[in-house]
Amino acid sequence: MNQVETKCPVCGKWSSGTGKIGARCPHCDAQFDPMRVQYAEAKRLNAEMTVKDSYLIIKDSDDTIVQMSKEFINFIRWTTFYGISIVYFFIAAMIIIFGLVML
Repeated sequence: MNQVETKCPVCGKWSSGTGKIGARCPHCDAQFDPMRVQYAEAKRLNAEMTVKDSYLIIKDSDDTIVQMSKEFINFIRWTTFYGISIVYFFIAAMIIIFGLVML
């Protein structure tokens, strides 16, 4: 692995490192790039939420056709869910409106 020279943003000393995301300064134990760590964590959480929200989990090892089929099935699932929710909302609104008119 390549060694890189990095200047610590806190203490200002130069030190050699590997350039990994969670690299810390050996002098003051501060992270070299805290924004990079936050970005990696947000990306990981987003990926986890996407997997949890999917009906069929799309894997990198799946063929392209299988991935596209799973994406289409997930799209149909969520479209159906929101469509039925809108219908129920419309029925509830109509019951309320007709109930107020009959008073």
